[in-house]
Amino acid sequence: MAVPQRSRSSSGLAAQPRPASPDDAASPDGAAAAESGAPLAPAGSAAALAEQLASALRDHVRRSLGVTLEDTSTSLAFVDHYLRVARSETRPPILLLLAAEAGAWYGELVRREVGGVWIGDGKDPRSLRLLLRPQFLHFAPVDQALEALLGPESDESRMPEGPALDTTFHTRRAIVEARALVDGSEPAAEDDASWLADRLADLPPISEDEYYSLTCRYETLKLVLELLATKHVAEGRSPREYGLEDYADVGVVT
Repeated sequence: MAVPQRSRSSSGLAAQPRPASPDDAASPDGAAAAESGAPLAPAGSAAALAEQLASALRDHVRRSLGVTLEDTSTSLAFVDHYLRVARSETRPPILLLLAAEAGAWYGELVRREVGGVWIGDGKDPRSLRLLLRPQFLHFAPVDQALEALLGPESDESRMPEGPALDTTFHTRRAIVEARALVDGSEPAAEDDASWLADRLADLPPISEDEYYSLTCRYETLKLVLELLATKHVAEGRSPREYGLEDYADVGVVT
């Protein structure tokens, strides 16, 4: 499910010192999680990679902007500004690392505030995917951050090697409930994806500056979750949590 349509108007924040480059950054080590007393994920797992990258972003933003990121949605504005300033960067490996750190921090924010679980190979940041618990919905936070970092004037020379960007919030498409109708006919398909596309298409366009931001992605995600909850209540479906087995059933987890 894509974010709402953007318009061609744009605005910007005043220039600030450039984000710290990975060329002069310390390697991520999950120090922030250790200091907070939070249990660390097993080394080599997708969750551990996300924790390490998010910790590195906190350090880079603190050194670059003099701001200590709080692990709340109010800090998204600082992360978005950090990414906008970094748009002058042209080296794909540096852009990928910046997006990996920002995407992991953003994904960790969603995981804490909404509920979800990371999957991935524990090595490649772009393999990180967050599976949400309150609704059947999954997405790639690093790819969303990379799109925000590349901005509206991106070109192929700046795009890191790898698959095409996946910036969509994926939900159920044409799922048929496992129940038989009284007359024995096929049950009606419940297509959350198409229904959501229609709802989001009705929203007014947003500015280009807003579109290329993680704040927009986060607000869109919250709206999508609210819309899905309203739809399911109207359909008489009880709230539930989704786990790995639900995503495995449709091939998201293998």
